[in-house]
Amino acid sequence: MSPLIAVAIAIIVGAVLVMAVGQNPVYVYATLIDGGLVGWPNFSVALQLTTPLIFTGLAVAMAFRAGLWNIGAEGQMLMGALAAGIVGYAIPLPMYLHIPACVIVAFLGGAFWASVPAILRVYLGVNELVVCLMMNPIALLLTGYISARVLKAPGPTNKLPDILETAVLPNFSLFSQLNAGIFIALACCLVVLFVNSATVRGFEWKIIGLSPRFAHYGGVSVRKNALAVFLVSGGIAGLAGAEQVLGVYKAYYDNFSPGYGFDGIAVAMLAGNNPIGVIFAAFLFGALNGGSSVLQMMTGVSKYLVQVLQFIIVLVLAAQFSFPWLVACRPVDDDGKAPDGGRVETA
Repeated sequence: MSPLIAVAIAIIVGAVLVMAVGQNPVYVYATLIDGGLVGWPNFSVALQLTTPLIFTGLAVAMAFRAGLWNIGAEGQMLMGALAAGIVGYAIPLPMYLHIPACVIVAFLGGAFWASVPAILRVYLGVNELVVCLMMNPIALLLTGYISARVLKAPGPTNKLPDILETAVLPNFSLFSQLNAGIFIALACCLVVLFVNSATVRGFEWKIIGLSPRFAHYGGVSVRKNALAVFLVSGGIAGLAGAEQVLGVYKAYYDNFSPGYGFDGIAVAMLAGNNPIGVIFAAFLFGALNGGSSVLQMMTGVSKYLVQVLQFIIVLVLAAQFSFPWLVACRPVDDDGKAPDGGRVETA
């Protein structure tokens, strides 16, 4: 029920904010829904914006489920996009080989960038949160330097040369850049769901997330599995970059992402780290983002209302993690009883 409660609270708070600026919240929300879902042009835009969020949300959810805080999906996506962009224009291949080659190198690019926090966390005990936060701007600056200096295409725009036609993902709409990448994203969710629910490796990843010490004494190689899940998580984030380069922009553009990697954190939290839940959570955010421009045009309410709703959802979901900590930190009497008569762990 936590995701539903979070969404409900966000809707209520958003309605209060809308009324504070003198607008009718019912009309505003109706316009937002119409702009994101009604009609194929609007719906295709929502699906286009959903696709990268499925990749990044799934990447973050995989790591979270295993007890690893991979918040570096933004940088991993950029590195995957750069790798796909280079192979897309520099290596001529038949279409049936070119697209898979670009997808594979994007996965490897994301996994490579994820290997830095993964190795430091697994073998040196360095906090992956700190490393991931530092790796994101490094990836942005590195890809920006390459696209603006090393491999820059002719012209004023900081970008790589356009990819070859054999590397372009098929497009399904005249009104948006919705492309075949959405099927790759859905396939990734199904594969991860199968691994999590029907394989020994998926069970081991779950166990190390619940209790690494228990997993170790149960014969599970914690280091090996933690490293594997972190690399796979980074690789899936890299696929989001491939979808953007091969299906949306047809080239690597500097700083193309509006924050898909960071939005993936919210998607994973709303989905409860469930691969199927990621699809629905990503679609919710994609529809909201798609309807935000229509909302501003039709009502005058800022499109950033959508970001406010997303922030409130994340805030409510994050608050639930603090409840056990607050209970554990309650003052206790000498006999170990809490002031309200309950007991807390004192060991």
